[in-house]
Amino acid sequence: MTEISVPKGLVGVIVDKTAICTTDAEGNLVYRGYKTVDLVSKKTFEEVAYLIVHGDLPDRNQLKEFNEMLVKNGEIDSRVLKVIDLLKERDIMKNLRSMISLYPYSTADASHMLPEIISKVPGIIAHSYASVTGKKVGNSDAPTYSGRFYQMITGNSDSRKSEFLSKLMILYMEHEFNASTFVLRVAASTLTDPASAFTSALGTLKGPLHGGANAEILDFFKSFRNEEEAVKFVDSQLESGKKVMGFGHRVYKQKDPRAQLVKQLMKELNPDSKELRIAEAIEARVWEKKHLPANLDFYAAILMDQLGIPQDLYTAIFAAARVFGWWAHYEEQLSDNKLIRPSSEYVGKKDRVL
Repeated sequence: MTEISVPKGLVGVIVDKTAICTTDAEGNLVYRGYKTVDLVSKKTFEEVAYLIVHGDLPDRNQLKEFNEMLVKNGEIDSRVLKVIDLLKERDIMKNLRSMISLYPYSTADASHMLPEIISKVPGIIAHSYASVTGKKVGNSDAPTYSGRFYQMITGNSDSRKSEFLSKLMILYMEHEFNASTFVLRVAASTLTDPASAFTSALGTLKGPLHGGANAEILDFFKSFRNEEEAVKFVDSQLESGKKVMGFGHRVYKQKDPRAQLVKQLMKELNPDSKELRIAEAIEARVWEKKHLPANLDFYAAILMDQLGIPQDLYTAIFAAARVFGWWAHYEEQLSDNKLIRPSSEYVGKKDRVL
């Protein structure tokens, strides 16, 4: 077999085929052939989740069954709740990863374990946060996955704000062979069980160069009192050769359409907000100086703050959406599986003698 040398980080390398998600020539994120900008405006989170997993949009009965399945499997085992309360782990992503790994699933069959994992993610996140804050898990009587999740983590039944979160979560649901998805597919290629593959993906998503970025953005953003302070900070960062959090993306070089869509959601939610003015000033300055577009995490962090969502949960919310993409990728990998095992170029010392 002839070995092929590829760029570090697999930049620009196509490693496999997928029918789940892509980015088209105009820079639009596309799920199963539909532009996400259209899905966000015309479909619910659950309809898009069904599309990602099953390949087509559901009819009324299919959607009803899908929602009922998520509700039925969503209850958390009392023994797991005791472990969560005993540990009181402040790192929600660490706790989510651990609970997904140790959970006593009803079956080892992947086709049943996958929906069971997905259904339990909101409850594990909500109970993990409640265990360290002393707050109660909000009443979860909403008829949808995203609606219940919003109620559980905020204690708020505001249907309008819940809808804004569900739209944001649609944008987080899937994004080609990103780092966490690729790790999940590597794990799946070994024929390991879904819980093990999801644990690998969650550990990867947690990193600050991937899903963990959105939680850090709000820290620097909140320090600005006005647009002038924000622009001055951007100038100082760039002049000293440092990065500005929330800018740049390996796929989107001119504009991240997801970020622009979230900015539009912010304008609908609170058109006169100071936060929006500051965000747009930062976006304009970074583009002027470095030609780097704002990415999804930049505006998502600000929107979630306006929706009353605790900052400690930002990355976990990313995970609660992306698990549907992971479900689809796990099954797609196994549908035509080959163990993912690349080679490496050895650059260490040679011919050493004891």
